[in-house]
Amino acid sequence: MGDELPTLLGLRTRLRPWRAEDAPAIEAACQDPEIQRWTTVPSPYGPADAEEFLAHRVPDARARGGAAFAVDDLTTGELAGSTTLLHVERGVGEVGYWVAPWARRRGLGADALDTLASWAFSQQLAHRLELQIEPDNVGSRALAVRADFLPEGLLRGRLLIDGEPRDAMMHARLAPPGV
Repeated sequence: MGDELPTLLGLRTRLRPWRAEDAPAIEAACQDPEIQRWTTVPSPYGPADAEEFLAHRVPDARARGGAAFAVDDLTTGELAGSTTLLHVERGVGEVGYWVAPWARRRGLGADALDTLASWAFSQQLAHRLELQIEPDNVGSRALAVRADFLPEGLLRGRLLIDGEPRDAMMHARLAPPGV
């Protein structure tokens, strides 16, 4: 993978490299109680947190063999979320995402996740992609299934959120044969 991330087009979304001017939209999205409940974003979430995400978390994903993308709604051009290949180790990648509250229930998250997975497989970055989702996060689990990430089982105490071990449902998607 070169130094520059490509821009990827899904059916409903555009995945693009993050920009410094995205910080206010990141901060606005991360005020959402659901994002704070189900992800590891800081709570409360302020401008310095958005800047830290752009300055450190985005490049950290690249350094670990992954890629972090901003997700734009193709219809409105508005930032709709984030999707990240967090890291790849021995051909297995871990994926994370969040969808801004104003962009939910329109298929944007599933389209972005499918677009990211298709790209990762086509670039031979991984042969398996995994998502770890808390069992009670019904919306995120349904989104994962719509993007062909199938549930595989419960991992007890796998996630650490706010210092508390939590269970996770493992969802995974395999590269298509021949890719």
